[in-house]
Amino acid sequence: AIRRALSFAGSDVREQATACRRDLVGFLADQGVELPASATLADIGEAVDRDFGLDLGPFVDAATAARFAPPRAADPAVRRARRELRRSRRQLRRQLSLASRARGAISLRSLRV
Repeated sequence: AIRRALSFAGSDVREQATACRRDLVGFLADQGVELPASATLADIGEAVDRDFGLDLGPFVDAATAARFAPPRAADPAVRRARRELRRSRRQLRRQLSLASRARGAISLRSLRV
């Protein structure tokens, strides 16, 4: 949790967009969903759709814009990406059993991401 919070501490929107991606990949790793390091945001969205049946389109769009849009558009996009990340994590947690959530909470897999 501390590592995750520190990754969002920077003011650079590109770094924050990368932190959003890393946070989601870490969450998924803790739940046993392994993604290659080369996975794009679209790949991550497809994996979540396949494994959990959730549409991460709004998150993928916002995080992509935050990473690659012109600077003026990137700032509001990263705020949207962070909001969508929180919403997506909530939806994912709702689909997990209590045992899965507990295993994910103590998993160290996300530290490797």
